[in-house]
Amino acid sequence: MGKKITNIRAVAGACANAMNILHGGENQYHQQVAYLAVRMADELGFNEREREEIILASFLHDCGRVFLPDDREYSFRDLAQAGLNLVGDIGILQFVRRMFLAGQTEYKGEPAFESLSTEARYAAVIDLARRVPLMLSKEDAALNQVMDICDSISDLAGEELQVWAVECFLRVAKTEYFWMDILHQPEAVLNFLPAGNTMTDDEVIELSFFMSRVIDFRSSYTAAHSVGVAISAVRLAEILGMSEDECKMMLIAGYLHDVGKLKVPKAILEKGDKLTDQEFNIVKEYAYYTHLLLKEIPGFEQIGRWAALHHERLNGFGYPFGLKADDIPMGARILAVADIFSAVTEVRAYRPSMEKDGVIRTLKESLDNGALPKSIVEIMMQNYDDIFAKRDEAVKKELARYIASTVESDEEEKKEEKEEEREESSFASEAAGMPAFEDEAEEESVGEADQEEGKEE
Repeated sequence: MGKKITNIRAVAGACANAMNILHGGENQYHQQVAYLAVRMADELGFNEREREEIILASFLHDCGRVFLPDDREYSFRDLAQAGLNLVGDIGILQFVRRMFLAGQTEYKGEPAFESLSTEARYAAVIDLARRVPLMLSKEDAALNQVMDICDSISDLAGEELQVWAVECFLRVAKTEYFWMDILHQPEAVLNFLPAGNTMTDDEVIELSFFMSRVIDFRSSYTAAHSVGVAISAVRLAEILGMSEDECKMMLIAGYLHDVGKLKVPKAILEKGDKLTDQEFNIVKEYAYYTHLLLKEIPGFEQIGRWAALHHERLNGFGYPFGLKADDIPMGARILAVADIFSAVTEVRAYRPSMEKDGVIRTLKESLDNGALPKSIVEIMMQNYDDIFAKRDEAVKKELARYIASTVESDEEEKKEEKEEEREESSFASEAAGMPAFEDEAEEESVGEADQEEGKEE
């Protein structure tokens, strides 16, 4: 069953903030989507469990953006298809998987609310709710924008949006304070989630595993990095005699240690050359963002500290806090070793993966400059084959899921491109018979391993 360690309210809030970064900023877009969705859910008579699920689904509805180019907006159907493989085997998120499946079905005519599955209702509500924040501006009073937004949403009824969902939205929109809430304090949506310790360590592990995919699937070079770090760190922790509870915390910390990396542009993650000082400064900030995203979660005091400090070094030349040996906890030291071990055994844009001799040489170099703890590095080297085998098994499984997901995304993109080409060809044929118009207008102290591993992340 697992031990209850935290609450869904705090964990969901951290997930929403992480997804906000992925969406393109540190705004409260996902809280806004969820706030409107839950107000509509109330209006539609959803029960307590359904309200909680639609909030979580709102936070994760566009997780599939990790596979999609950032240069345009996407339909809910596109997002659902792209996100399906991310949540496919995550037990705690099966309702999101079913929502994505329902969201890929193009409805014909106007289905009655009563005829739809619960997850199809979630999809219809969130498809509407995700559009409204993009129409709202903080530069003007919320109430000055209501009429235009309602008109824009109404125009989509029966076309892109289901009529019953639009009618529900228009009823909710009549409440003035709703607009002030969604613009100024959408985080109030978290009050609809339980505040007590309701999440077990096993549930947190599942959700953290999912978030590791959101973090890593942005790039083929890091597609299984967090999984590799987590598995390696747990095996080191077991050898060092950590308790079962501590090993579970290590697994969570390993999955989430790079969550702040969502802030790093993909171009830097995939750069095939040494980072400039300016680019490396961007990378160095991500560990601080990991700290910010995890520090408010009750029960995550150790987990968050281990995750955020995995780039600190015993010689004081790590980042972001520049801590020295006595200030770096054992969990962070283990993650630091597991992180470098995993990074150098992975393929990167600027080099192939290292073989065993190269990995050991890199670890020894970090010992020579006083960066890594000797006892943990020696355990890693003594148990290299065992740790590598366990890491390799987990990494291969995740890479297979990543490859399957990207292939499906590529196929869908090609399908859309062909459809656009057909439309353009049809338009060109029609235009050929029309009269033409005249005048038609148209950083060295961190050490080599840290520099390299920093770029990889």
